[in-house]
Amino acid sequence: MLRQFSRRRASYRRLKHVQDIDNARDQGEAVPKGYVPVMVGTEEKDSAKFLIHIDMFKNEYFAGLLEMVAQEVGYENPGILRIPCDAECFRNLMNEISRIK
Repeated sequence: MLRQFSRRRASYRRLKHVQDIDNARDQGEAVPKGYVPVMVGTEEKDSAKFLIHIDMFKNEYFAGLLEMVAQEVGYENPGILRIPCDAECFRNLMNEISRIK
């Protein structure tokens, strides 16, 4: 049981750079300083909003992800940054990127 608790605690620590934006809005907060809102999903109804800490943009793996997105959809995207990826897949990917540090 202690091992499961430490794994959960570690996964919460890894997610400190990524937050669901809906949770922040439910609590009446605006986008906090140091975060960038990102829309993740392929279709509007399946999309999820995230807050990405600016430190993640310095990460070479996250920068590579953004470069792949730019090659797929281009650089001219009006409005919020959009990543065409499944939201759960994006969460797992961000966990892995955070773990690599």
